[in-house]
Amino acid sequence: MDYIDYFTNQLPKNLASMAALRDEMAARQGAMSAVDDANAMKVQATAALETAKSDAAAMRAAAASIAAATAVDRKTADSREVALKLREDAFEDASAKRTATQDRADQSLASRESSISDRENAVSIAEAALASNTKTLNARVVAFQAKVAALTA
Repeated sequence: MDYIDYFTNQLPKNLASMAALRDEMAARQGAMSAVDDANAMKVQATAALETAKSDAAAMRAAAASIAAATAVDRKTADSREVALKLREDAFEDASAKRTATQDRADQSLASRESSISDRENAVSIAEAALASNTKTLNARVVAFQAKVAALTA
């Protein structure tokens, strides 16, 4: 073998070819690691998706539980509201009856007060007339006694 011819002609070609192979191998190695990275990311994404699905299912279950509790609370509140409305109506009816009864009692009391006032006025007039009649009678009795005393004397 002729080493000089090999080193001058063939070696540069072989080195160029080896450098090209090295670059291609590095590119392929990068592509392989990219595939591995992509597969790892795919596994992570799948795990994240499963976690998200289980979290979403738990949230849906919690929301359904809250919705059921809210529905029960709403029904309870509605029944309390109906009971309160009934009590309020009953109170208003009883209050109206009491007010009407009180108004009638007030009218009756006012009528009685007016009647008593009229009677007191009549009694006052009658007392004045009685006092006047008593004075007149006493004066007549004194005059009669005077006449009887004059006749018996």
